[in-house]
Amino acid sequence: MAQYRPLNDGQQNFTQATNPQIIAGFQALRISVDLGMQQSESARRSSMKAQALVSTQSQMLNQMKEQKIMVKDVIVPVDAPTNTKPDILKKAQNKGEEYRNMDEHKMDVIALANRLGTSKEDGLSDDQAVQKNLQFGDNKLSEKAKTPWWIKLIKEMVQPFSILLWIASFACFALYGVNPNALGAKSNLWLAIILIAIILLTGSITYNQSAKADALMEGFKNFLPQNCIVIRGGQRKQVPAEKIVPGDIVEVKMGDKIPADIRIIQSREMKVDNSALTGECDPLLRVTECTSENPLETKNLAFFGTLCKEGSGLGMVIQIGDKTVMGQIADLATGGETPETPLNIELKRFVILISCIAVGLGVLFLILSLVVEKASVDTAVGQAIGIIVANVPEGLLGCITVSLAITAKRLADKQVLVKNLEAVETLGSTSCICSDKTGTLTQNKMSVENVWYDGLKRRALNKLIAGKNAEYEYETSDPTFRDLHDCAIITSEAKFNIQAKDKQNINWLDTPTIGDASETALIKFFQPIEDIELTRQRRQFAELPDKSLAKMPFNSTNKFSLCIVNWETHDSYYCVYIKGAPEKLWTFCSYLLVEGRNQPIDEQITQKFKQVNLAFGRGGERVLGFAKLHLPRAEYHKGYQFNLNSVDTLKFKLEGFTFLGLLSLMDPPKVTVPQAIKKCQSAGIKVIMVTGDQPPTAGAIAKQIGIITGKTVDDLLDENPSMSYEDAFRQAPAIVIHGDLIVQALEEEAAQGENLPEHLKDRKLRSWCSKPQVVFARTSPAQKLMIVRACQYLGHVVGVTGDGVNDSPAIKQGDIGISMGISGSDVTKDAADMILLNDDFASIVDGVEEGRKIFDNLKKTIVYLLTSNITEVFPYVGEIAIGLPLPLSNAFILTICIGTDILPAISFAYEEAEIDIMTRKPRKKDDHLVSLRLITHAYLLQGVIATSAGFFSYFSTMNEYGFPPKLILSFMNTPYQQIPWAPITLANGQPYAPPPTSWVWDMPNMNNPFLTQQPYSPNWQMAPVLVPPSESQIANTVGFQNIPLNWINPELIYYDLRYIFVTYNSTDNRWFPVFEEWNNQFSDQLCRYFDRSDSLLEGSGYPINTNACFKTAALKYAQTSYFVAVVLVQWSNVFSCKQRKMSLIYSPINAVMFYGVILETIIFLCIVYIPGVNTWFGARPVDILNLGMPGLPYSMCLFCWEEMRKYFIRNFQKPSKLEPNFFEANSLW
Repeated sequence: MAQYRPLNDGQQNFTQATNPQIIAGFQALRISVDLGMQQSESARRSSMKAQALVSTQSQMLNQMKEQKIMVKDVIVPVDAPTNTKPDILKKAQNKGEEYRNMDEHKMDVIALANRLGTSKEDGLSDDQAVQKNLQFGDNKLSEKAKTPWWIKLIKEMVQPFSILLWIASFACFALYGVNPNALGAKSNLWLAIILIAIILLTGSITYNQSAKADALMEGFKNFLPQNCIVIRGGQRKQVPAEKIVPGDIVEVKMGDKIPADIRIIQSREMKVDNSALTGECDPLLRVTECTSENPLETKNLAFFGTLCKEGSGLGMVIQIGDKTVMGQIADLATGGETPETPLNIELKRFVILISCIAVGLGVLFLILSLVVEKASVDTAVGQAIGIIVANVPEGLLGCITVSLAITAKRLADKQVLVKNLEAVETLGSTSCICSDKTGTLTQNKMSVENVWYDGLKRRALNKLIAGKNAEYEYETSDPTFRDLHDCAIITSEAKFNIQAKDKQNINWLDTPTIGDASETALIKFFQPIEDIELTRQRRQFAELPDKSLAKMPFNSTNKFSLCIVNWETHDSYYCVYIKGAPEKLWTFCSYLLVEGRNQPIDEQITQKFKQVNLAFGRGGERVLGFAKLHLPRAEYHKGYQFNLNSVDTLKFKLEGFTFLGLLSLMDPPKVTVPQAIKKCQSAGIKVIMVTGDQPPTAGAIAKQIGIITGKTVDDLLDENPSMSYEDAFRQAPAIVIHGDLIVQALEEEAAQGENLPEHLKDRKLRSWCSKPQVVFARTSPAQKLMIVRACQYLGHVVGVTGDGVNDSPAIKQGDIGISMGISGSDVTKDAADMILLNDDFASIVDGVEEGRKIFDNLKKTIVYLLTSNITEVFPYVGEIAIGLPLPLSNAFILTICIGTDILPAISFAYEEAEIDIMTRKPRKKDDHLVSLRLITHAYLLQGVIATSAGFFSYFSTMNEYGFPPKLILSFMNTPYQQIPWAPITLANGQPYAPPPTSWVWDMPNMNNPFLTQQPYSPNWQMAPVLVPPSESQIANTVGFQNIPLNWINPELIYYDLRYIFVTYNSTDNRWFPVFEEWNNQFSDQLCRYFDRSDSLLEGSGYPINTNACFKTAALKYAQTSYFVAVVLVQWSNVFSCKQRKMSLIYSPINAVMFYGVILETIIFLCIVYIPGVNTWFGARPVDILNLGMPGLPYSMCLFCWEEMRKYFIRNFQKPSKLEPNFFEANSLW
């Protein structure tokens, strides 16, 4: 398997040409091909300790490969855990065969040219190019079809909660359509319209937020250059990149983007930056010979979208557009359905729960209404729909949407872009973060950490960072340091990318550079000491015979670079400066420069050198060595013609050098990272480093930033060589795993067959991931994918961070992907759910806190809304079950849901996090947004208190208008009795002789205290009746033939319910009730408002007192009082929900919440007291006593109980330190 180098700090001075929709799966494909071909021996080599985990069969495989014995290709299948993310690796394995069959990189150039119908020297003719363009099409990638905006908008309108509201609104429309003239039909119409408005508004908010993120993402994308140079018909021509065809000969020079997949036919030290595909920022040499069977690894191919960093070359186009490597693997990154976020899952569960409750209650009371009350179908269905709608917190959808948008805006202010609103909560539930090192945990900027010269190790503080007053361990005037300084600068080609006029007052640390990572670190360290241009002017390069500068660039074979400068001394004209791998350079040296003088190297000095070099390596630092050699003037006179084409052509021997010293480089951690890691750990979040660096480097960085705080397995083995690996693994809290071990573990599983049980697959990887502190080093992108899936299998909600393209498959696999905005590639930004615009890992902590906070605040919002929900359900229950006049009208229900409650509910989005929010463990998957305890708390505790307040206010008001509770129940609970016909004594004392008949008639048992009861027999009661002078015009409107009294009939508000009489209709031989005036000197004393005029009854023309006493109009006053009482209890409820455990006095002030309470107060005052407004809402201007007195005691009761409950949660004795106390276990929602 190939070794994948990690991202370094190479300064990319050219725009990357990547298509985010095409190349995210390259890494998985590359590793899949490697697994199948088993080509790279370097990936088979691991440390001695790693070999303890290798099975006998895998050891035999390694030995066979080292002995050049051919091994049959094997692709190891990897099973994904239960996760809806696309399995990129498995799809890559299916693609692997196609690339193993490629042979363009193995063919002779002439044979390849013949296949493509071109000439190596002259390229295609213009006519051939035109014909091939017609045949193969343009050289561009087909972008994935985008979902139209209106489809996205519609999807936002049919989210789970929205569907519930759609159903409720359609039911209301249906009910209105069946009988638009029925009583209360218009309220059903308004309810349907308002519900649809809520859906459209909240859906639009969500869509708008998503559209903003999409628009920002478009700004991240880059495309290929418009033109490139080709050779056609033997002539160099500039043509549009889209018109390149297979067979074209393309000229590539430094800074150019590779416009297609090409076979290298000429290379002049051509190096490419494959980070657009692999994440490897180090320039990779391109040659004309095939170096690997794997086409994705061979050095004689260059791929579409990569960048030429150095040198130049010619390439023959072998594939274009969608046929390129990028185009072929488009579906690896873009395939698969987007999985549901945890928040969406929780909302679905809540919708199902509320739907079951609502529908269950609706059906139950529909049956009761039809069977027991014998109500009409439309009345019963209307009541059932009322119960269903009352159970649905209509304002919750808007609150959730606005809360998420507010949180996203708050995170945007902290430089965190949220592409998916629901991803915020997902981050809050994250229990494991798999993070790349370079550019994510570290600054992606190499810096000089230590210097070793004169035989001493010294801390290399940068003068620009430490300042003038710092104590430096090195002296810039030391002779040895001066020589080391000159050698480091002159052998480095990096330079600052600025103009000379800009050098005044410039911050060199932030200045852009041209050059690789290591050399950039060198010039930024030495620039404050002396301008690097002055240093280079002091030592001019010698010239070669072709007038080029005497420099030999670094290559992986030599492991050093050298140059020759003019430096005239008493015995020399030239000096050779050399820079490279310390252990390599040490073999060239005979002397060590100490205090400016050569000291012969002996065994003691060599041991000291090895010790310091090893110490730097174990510290995770990259080490560079420097040496010089003065060439004797006797042999190398002025104008000597050097040959630096290769080591073999050098005119001097690589011996006798003077070793100047060592410089160790490190990509330092970001300043905010250690504290961020500490916060994550205190929040119960495991941080796993997954990097391509060597284990010592990864381990050292992990210890610096706090990922590893204890001893690793290797540490224990070093301290106690006799300890077994198993014992060390069991005892050590931390472990650093080499990526090779993952491959070896897969080989062991492959040897055991493909039918392993699920729990045995990836078992070693899962055991490593289960350690408290884990670092994975030398990992490939596909291995990162496996690590993420292993963590998900263990039950973690996994966040994946990174900035390189090599991170994108794992980012896509994770439950939430987080990309860096500045250093991140286009691909990772496209795959991620969130983007850190400031590249600060610490912003993730802000995201975690915001995610946890929004989960807490949504709970609070739901409790607050469900409390008022139960106050809306019980009035319907009272109406259906006991025939109670409806205590709360539909208008008031909607006013509460989307009026008085909405801003206080939204204000929870502005609520600050609770004190312990970042010391809690991540919520478990069974810790639901809406739990049984939350439902119980909202419905049976706070909801019952609020409902009691409403009913108390309702009965108090009805009593004051002449309807004591006992009377209301007897009025509406109308058990009809069939009594024999008998002589009736009228109210005036005169007898009435009925017509001769033997039929029986229905007589209500009113139990009306206003009526004079006359005994008829021991078993029956009979109400006094009076035959009016003429039939009432509403005689058929209300009767006692199984038709209950309709309190909302607009015409009945004018009738005094104390006077109930009957009249006889001789046509059908039936008696009907009518309402007429009847004075009772005692009944007037029951009504406080008997002498008060009701403006709504004035001018009616009816001969009655214009007040609501003893009339159905009293119900309007009672409903208004119920509504006011609910609002007053919600005052206390909103402040009680601010904190789940802490007292209100410890809660930060939430100004929006205060504004919300003030607004809901203004709303109900306007509805109650402004003429015209109260008529429209069906409200009445209640007396001041009914305004507050009935509801306020219940409001204070709720607040006091909540404070007492929280006190017991905080202070009640716990069974043990880790166990919750009784109140916390049973009442903390």
